[in-house]
Amino acid sequence: MVMMVLSKSKLKKIVIFILIVAFIIGGIAYILKNRTQDTMNLLDMAGNTQPYTMGTLRNSGHVAITCNVDLGWEDEYIEKILEILDNENVKITFAVTGKWAENKQDLLLKMKAKGHEIANHGYQHLNYDTLSYDENFNQIKKSKQAIEDVTKTKSKFFQAPSGAFGDDTVKAANDLGYICYKWDVDTIDWMDKDNPDKIIQRIQKKDIKDGSIVLMHPTKATSICLDEIISIIRTRGYVPGKLSDVFSNE
Repeated sequence: MVMMVLSKSKLKKIVIFILIVAFIIGGIAYILKNRTQDTMNLLDMAGNTQPYTMGTLRNSGHVAITCNVDLGWEDEYIEKILEILDNENVKITFAVTGKWAENKQDLLLKMKAKGHEIANHGYQHLNYDTLSYDENFNQIKKSKQAIEDVTKTKSKFFQAPSGAFGDDTVKAANDLGYICYKWDVDTIDWMDKDNPDKIIQRIQKKDIKDGSIVLMHPTKATSICLDEIISIIRTRGYVPGKLSDVFSNE
């Protein structure tokens, strides 16, 4: 009888010991998994050969809104877009060309003063995937200088016009310290400049995820439906924000 009691007692201790060990191993595995992912993100950002279509920050809770400003014809709607963003208390990323930055310093400074992030969109609106490494480097560097001369702030992100990245484009941008990005949610507002309803219908069908990057332009239609785009993002459970909200700072 005593032996049976002892056996049950030992068995109970063994079970408890196994559970404790399993718990510890599970915790270590979880930590290692997270560190491994963070390390991969860090290494990826240090020498990535392709532009990111989504942010690298896990569980950011954000969706980045990016607005490309490059050709000049859309300038008349920027003030309205800034007003909507103010009303919605949303800060986004404006990707501007260096040439635009030189010619529209007042608007660029207004974007910065309102807390929006400024990204590099190249100096001119060219097909960067057809340019050599040196040509890419010079275009991106010239734009970097133009933007930073006005804003007095270093730009962190780069997107090639039309998203036309070649291997030399990415390498040149990385060498200049940039994170290259594209998008996974395209409003295609440049095609439907006067049709906000179509843009909304398109966005409603998109698979918006944590870390998604939304692409838009300051068109008439976007200035009309931007508040609805923001509402859709919030309804999906995410906070609309800047690129820096969805990319790791490491």
